Amino acid sequence: MLTLIVALGVAVFLSIRLANKAAVSGFGLFTESIAGESDFLLRPRSGELSDSLLSELRSLAGGHPLDIFPVIERSGVMGGPEGDAVRILGIDFVAMQNAASYSAGGESHSAQDEGGLGQVNLGRSDIAISGEAFSKRFDLSPGESFRLFANDQEVDLTIAAALPENPNFPAIPGNLLLMDLPGLQTLLGIDGKLSRVEFRVPPGARQRQIREEIGIRLAEFSKIKGLVFETPQERKSSVTQMSAAFRLNLSILSGLALMVGMYLIMQAMEAAVVKRRSEMAVMRSLGVTPRQIRRAWVIEGLILGLIGSLLGVVIGVLLAFGLVGGISRTVNTLYYETTTSAVRLEGWELGFSMIFGMLASLVAVLVPAREAAMTQPAQLMRQGGQKGGLALLRKNSLGMMLLVVSIGAAFIPGIVLPSGAAFPIGGYLASVFIVLGGSILIGILFRPFGVALASKILPQGAMFRYAVSQLRQPAGRHRLTAAGLAVAIGMSAAMGILVASFENTLTSWIQQLLKADIYVSPVGIESVSNESTMSRYTWESLASIPGVAGVDNLRRYRVSIQGQDAFLGGADYHEDEKHGFQMIWLNPPEDSAVTSLASSKDGIYSGWASEAFSRRFDSGVGKVVDLPTPGGIRKIRVEGIYADYGNETGMLIVGRKFTRQWFEDDQLSQMALYLNEGVDELAVLEEIRTKFPLLRARTNARLREESIRIFHQTFTVTYALEAIAVFIAVSGLGLALAGLLLERKNELGTLKSLGATRREIASATAWEGTGIACVGLVGGYLMSFLLGWVLIFVINPQSFGWTLSYKVPWLSFVALAVLTLGIAAAVSWFVGYRNAVLRSDQED
Repeated sequence: MLTLIVALGVAVFLSIRLANKAAVSGFGLFTESIAGESDFLLRPRSGELSDSLLSELRSLAGGHPLDIFPVIERSGVMGGPEGDAVRILGIDFVAMQNAASYSAGGESHSAQDEGGLGQVNLGRSDIAISGEAFSKRFDLSPGESFRLFANDQEVDLTIAAALPENPNFPAIPGNLLLMDLPGLQTLLGIDGKLSRVEFRVPPGARQRQIREEIGIRLAEFSKIKGLVFETPQERKSSVTQMSAAFRLNLSILSGLALMVGMYLIMQAMEAAVVKRRSEMAVMRSLGVTPRQIRRAWVIEGLILGLIGSLLGVVIGVLLAFGLVGGISRTVNTLYYETTTSAVRLEGWELGFSMIFGMLASLVAVLVPAREAAMTQPAQLMRQGGQKGGLALLRKNSLGMMLLVVSIGAAFIPGIVLPSGAAFPIGGYLASVFIVLGGSILIGILFRPFGVALASKILPQGAMFRYAVSQLRQPAGRHRLTAAGLAVAIGMSAAMGILVASFENTLTSWIQQLLKADIYVSPVGIESVSNESTMSRYTWESLASIPGVAGVDNLRRYRVSIQGQDAFLGGADYHEDEKHGFQMIWLNPPEDSAVTSLASSKDGIYSGWASEAFSRRFDSGVGKVVDLPTPGGIRKIRVEGIYADYGNETGMLIVGRKFTRQWFEDDQLSQMALYLNEGVDELAVLEEIRTKFPLLRARTNARLREESIRIFHQTFTVTYALEAIAVFIAVSGLGLALAGLLLERKNELGTLKSLGATRREIASATAWEGTGIACVGLVGGYLMSFLLGWVLIFVINPQSFGWTLSYKVPWLSFVALAVLTLGIAAAVSWFVGYRNAVLRSDQED
């Protein structure tokens, strides 16, 4: 059981780590898969690049060799509006083929022979090339046609070739389609537009020197043109920083599972000390020193930790396969689009996990080892009298001091790590102090609980009174067991409070926010990184459908502000106050009417910032934000702060009449339709789906259901962590009771002599175990209220920038209590029944 506890702790920690890595490692610049990694890239701070820049960029190279790759990257969906999302990459086939052939040592491939890019595909808007993974995923062979949904268009494409895997480059993702740049521009009607331009200095004797010179020139060029200049690695880092806080919090929560296990490892080792007391007495009598005995116990604990850690690595890899899907879906929905790579364990992760598990075992075994070493031989020969446990758990004044310190720690501001993740160090310190302080103070609950049980409410049999007497004067092992259970329950219940608070807040937000009758968007828009849009013809046709009284329009753009990506929303809201769009204001503007967004004064425009945006860019009410647009910097004064739980990146909303001018763009990202009274919304919905089969149209109720479904999907990993923590805690209860019964062999012998049967002793153990579980439950729930407060009001705002309302899931708490007490009673009865057989009974 000890090795299993270590294994579960290590497995949870490692599985979260591996699943995190696999979920985000698929993000990359897809051109790497075709011609290798570029040296630099230029991208717009907002909007798109004009391909007229290419001639200027080529002149920057002077006489130096330089590969230039213009790129268009778009989103699409395979298999219908509800199908799988794919990325469409428009590249210069000629430049990419030359670069790929050069990198591969002069070996070129045409579309006819081995699936190369091929001149036959140049400029065509009906031809696409895939990788082997894409062809296998969608069961498509070269020459086969398929249907793709992009924006509000439905297009038929033919797979011209499937590129073989090149060992010199990363594998081509299974969600990637390649098209020739001019062909994709024609297909989507975006002639002259580019998403970014990548650069690579070919290998050669002066490659490093040329790369430095080109880098300096591109950096100066980007400043003049107002572009973002970065390396591919910097780009990957800036994108993955969006989910860094999410992944960091998961990793820390997984580490807490091993913290619970440390309590239980200590219990198990103490039980082993009791069981082998006679053996140690003989060793002491033969001259073995306390130091040698302690060393032997430490070595034994480390060996068990090693075995448990090895088993945990195996279990962790298996768990990672189950967790990676949920983490990947969350990252895709809330942060950016990525492909999930295979779960892969690297050497350093194996070593770190092993050290992590063995260190936890070492810390947990030190107290039992000290007890084994310092107890005198005469005491070792006696079966009773050992209090065991952790002496620290009897210092109630220390527990109170730690709780007071936790309050102060909660007000320590968070810090930003080099990875870009916001780390709420004060919140986590407060959580640790709450756990330690609560573990110490848990012991004061035993006496009042024992007194309560001694009342006339429950049957007062002899075995029951015997069990109550043990609780009224708890041994150290009672305290340690209750502390371990309380920590597990406290963390699980605190996560339950966080989930319930999030769900309650999200539900209220959705109910107030979603006032329209029907919501329409292009396919794939559920992912925050999807750029799909609706053309002017489409959204005007939707607005003119009979029965539509008004619409809310939103065009979303990704922009770079202060070196960080965020969203800009161009909004045009329905003006009916009774049925129109309603913000949930955290800091309301003086004028909250939707018409206020259409105002500007002295070249400064009005805007509303989401809470996450305000925290990330320190832009409270009255602050002016420099917003990059294709036409230059626009100054936006933040008039109000609103709640938004759609993404952690943050959004700044301005009037759409301005964004239409700034971006010269008349497309929409999504629409909300308000119907006249008495109009059948299902009939309108059917009309939309008939006329516009490429759009996603949902009723208010349906959209709410999907939002809650995505929410629960996001917390899938949290539910698994809760279940594992409770399992570990109840297992520890069984270990502790086994140790206590081993220590009470004389008492058990006396009870047997007085006529107590094996079942009666088991029932007494069940009452005792249930009592310990009750103390642990009460203490854990009290601890969870404080931990929940820290999670909601300290860690969550500093990590994600979201304000939540505090909500306790009482029904879930009752269910958890019933489940825990039921399992505890069953485990305790089994342990008592098994240990009620004395050696004398066996000899008879």
